[in-house]
Amino acid sequence: MRGDMKEIFGSLAIMLLLLLFGIKISWAEDVELEKIVVTPSRIEETYGESGRKLDIISSQDLKNLAPKDISEVLEGISSVNIQDYGSLGASKTIQMRGSTASQVLVMIDSRPINNPHFGNAELNTIPLENIERIEVVHGPASSLYGSSAMGGVVNIITKKPPKEKQRTEFTTSFATFRTYLEQLAYGTRLGRLGYLLTTSYQSSEGHRDHSEYDAKNVSTKLEYEIRPDNKLVLNSGFHKSKFESPGSSSGGTYDDYQEWLKNFLDLNWNFKIREELDVLIKVYQNHDRLEFINCPDPLDKDTHTTKSRGLDLQFNHKLSEIFRLLYGFNDVVNLNNSSTSGKHKYIVRSGYFQNQLDLIENLRLDFGLRLDDYSNFGTEVSPQFSLLYKFDKHTKLHSQIARSFRAPTFSDLYWPLSVYNWGEIYETRGNPNLKPEKGISGELGIQSRLSKYLEVDITYFRSDYDNLIKWVSEYSNGVWVTQPRNINSAIINGVEIENKICLSDNLNINLDYTYLRAKDDKTHKYLTYQPKHKFDLSLEFQDFNGSNFSFRCQFVDRRFHNAANTIYIKRYFILGAKASKKLNKNTTFFVSIDNLLDEKYQTIRGYPMPGFSLTSGIKLEF
Repeated sequence: MRGDMKEIFGSLAIMLLLLLFGIKISWAEDVELEKIVVTPSRIEETYGESGRKLDIISSQDLKNLAPKDISEVLEGISSVNIQDYGSLGASKTIQMRGSTASQVLVMIDSRPINNPHFGNAELNTIPLENIERIEVVHGPASSLYGSSAMGGVVNIITKKPPKEKQRTEFTTSFATFRTYLEQLAYGTRLGRLGYLLTTSYQSSEGHRDHSEYDAKNVSTKLEYEIRPDNKLVLNSGFHKSKFESPGSSSGGTYDDYQEWLKNFLDLNWNFKIREELDVLIKVYQNHDRLEFINCPDPLDKDTHTTKSRGLDLQFNHKLSEIFRLLYGFNDVVNLNNSSTSGKHKYIVRSGYFQNQLDLIENLRLDFGLRLDDYSNFGTEVSPQFSLLYKFDKHTKLHSQIARSFRAPTFSDLYWPLSVYNWGEIYETRGNPNLKPEKGISGELGIQSRLSKYLEVDITYFRSDYDNLIKWVSEYSNGVWVTQPRNINSAIINGVEIENKICLSDNLNINLDYTYLRAKDDKTHKYLTYQPKHKFDLSLEFQDFNGSNFSFRCQFVDRRFHNAANTIYIKRYFILGAKASKKLNKNTTFFVSIDNLLDEKYQTIRGYPMPGFSLTSGIKLEF
């Protein structure tokens, strides 16, 4: 324990030295406009007014990265740990601040997309072609968003139709392992009506035998402006993919494959009742169907179909110059039809509010609370308190303490009784008496633009988790019984350090470090797949002739594969480079290299990651 605390304080001491060093540099003029964000408080506010630790991935960042899937975009963020099973199309999920993947809430335009059967969000099924920006909130947000927002929230904001005339973008690229990516976006505006149509196609043979992938995406957005302060927006989309599942390299089943079929509908009406009162009404449905096909004779197939239907009603009321009240109501119906866990349904009815109080010019206090009533296990209350203090326009202090929770999944609750006789009798079944996982988290951080050359963000965080769900096996009356139980607790703390160094107007360096101590509170063993140290370094250069170059490297410390901490996955260091050149007004050529050193590494034991790979392509804009 003392050694861990020494490492934490040592990291903080290093950053304080950097702060002192940076103060000696001349101050910069405040010429950068504040970015608008929506995720930390569910309403539009400037980045500088947010009291939460927040990362923004802009549309320009997405262009510079030229990613093949969204996991490549998120993996460079501090405290983010991507669980990646390998090739394009393989399962990819996100963990934050020592959480599991099902403890991170992922949304698209504030519409939750975590699958209620498995609990997590599959990043490999999210299309890239219509993303405007990504907002990543670190730490709990159950007071606003309910279940799963324990480790953090990822909100993917999609592009809007063009403000005038029409716009077309077409991107085509070819990569190693016979990988093809095609993207098309077309949008126009006809008076008050604007629409955007995006579509993409991906295919790859994969870097392993029997890991072929094929995917198609289509999405549309219709926007009708009744008045400037009264808009209707309709989003809809479709995803279909097929991926061969070779399994672990130590003993895969090479004939298996899986198919995803997903679609959604999302209608938003945003209007003003009067100048100080905004109203948002959202109605949505998510439909997910996943099939696991085992090909050896006889054919065996597991099918999991889930539907989530939601209604959100939100009010943003500015009561005075110093006091704002946000409140709303949610109603969500989750349906499950699975060949393994059967047909089930539960309903969640919620109400929430958040007060924003500007006591003095530089001090904001936020207090929020949410009540979630579940039809299958009762009520959860999630309070939250945060503070934001601005020393000046360059430096702000933020702190928070909050309670969060994660509801059990359909799989946890209703996995049917399965009996096997392998010399001894084994039974596997769900547990309908499970309680939600719960956590209390706090953070304290400071963000400062020390000069025109250096911006530093340091955050210390701690989370205490109880009632963690774990599948356990016990021997009773001659039978091994495996089922999930609320038996685990954990204490997680760490430090996030982000440095943005601007060497010139067109040369930037980002240097991030995360120290994470995630341990089981009872056994004092490290939690599985949680690296103690993580470094991310990126260098970006952009000139005025349309040339762009970026160089990125990442170090991830070893992670334990089992709860006993006897098996671990080796640490790794990977490099990558990307370059693009604007050939003319409408044409951009790009090329990228991933795993430049051809490192042999894994993020999940038994699932090797791709080696050296090259991607090149061209983008046309009209």
